[in-house]
Amino acid sequence: MSIFSKPFIYTLGACGVLTLALIGAGVKISSLMSVNEILEKSNKELAKKTDELTTDKATLKANLMNCDATLSSQNEAIKASKVQIDNTPSKEVEKIKRIYIKDKSCEGELRAYKELFK
Repeated sequence: MSIFSKPFIYTLGACGVLTLALIGAGVKISSLMSVNEILEKSNKELAKKTDELTTDKATLKANLMNCDATLSSQNEAIKASKVQIDNTPSKEVEKIKRIYIKDKSCEGELRAYKELFK
């Protein structure tokens, strides 16, 4: 009979397997901890980026409102400076249209020009 009996060897083997399992679990736990640290750092960076983007969005919104107000005031100034065009002919133009030269003689033309300056 040997020094080590079968139950003892089985127990010793089980302890070895258990030890290896615990060491493996320890490695997994430590790797999980490092993954958690990486995730926390990533979350902090994402939170910082979110804050920066929120600030940028607010700044852009304020700039857009300022541009809209400026554009609106410019449009009002353009409307106020709009020129009204009246296409009806003036009295002088109507007078010129009504003058007729009866003949090509100097007296006929002179009469027509005198009518023009009345």
